[in-house]
Amino acid sequence: MMFTTIIWDWNGTLLNDVEINIQIVNTLLEKRNLSQIDKETYRNYFKMPIKNFYKDIGLSFEKETFESIAAEYNRIYINRFSEIKLTDGIIQTLEVIRNRKIDQYIVSASQQKNLDEQVAAKGITQYFKKIVGNDDTAAISKVKKAQMLRKEISNDHKIVFIGDMDHDYEVSQAIGASCILYSNGHQNVAESINCIRIERIEEVLKYL
Repeated sequence: MMFTTIIWDWNGTLLNDVEINIQIVNTLLEKRNLSQIDKETYRNYFKMPIKNFYKDIGLSFEKETFESIAAEYNRIYINRFSEIKLTDGIIQTLEVIRNRKIDQYIVSASQQKNLDEQVAAKGITQYFKKIVGNDDTAAISKVKKAQMLRKEISNDHKIVFIGDMDHDYEVSQAIGASCILYSNGHQNVAESINCIRIERIEEVLKYL
């Protein structure tokens, strides 16, 4: 296919944070005397915007705001970030892609400052031409940020967006890119989505 540009998702794709996310979500639920969820339930319900996911698993915004819950989640996540590892095989994969002279970017729903710090903490900042996050911690959508980035990339570049969610496919469509979805991330992606799917992250190399 000979892609000249790759845009990576962060959480659940480059970063293997699914288990920690489930634990944090269950902490939020337990604190509010709500039923906890297992991994399969989490992956079936998880979606963007995150507010809808929270509603679906029982969190209510009648007595507290979504923003306050999101901020609470973010505080716990940052405190536990050192426990999280990169997805298996990702550094070798990034290295091969760099050696092939393919431009790499990150577009994430994570807040920009946190994202920059997290990518740096995992020691992979040098692989990316630009790292693009959101303006706040609400994790609403990546579409606008991806569209802004797309304007910075030459029109003759062939782009693929690599993520782990339905929303990543939506982002790819919004910027006219191909899409590869990693099957072991945050969401059981809808069967109706027509794109390349991979079980191990290094499989992306077959399609570049």
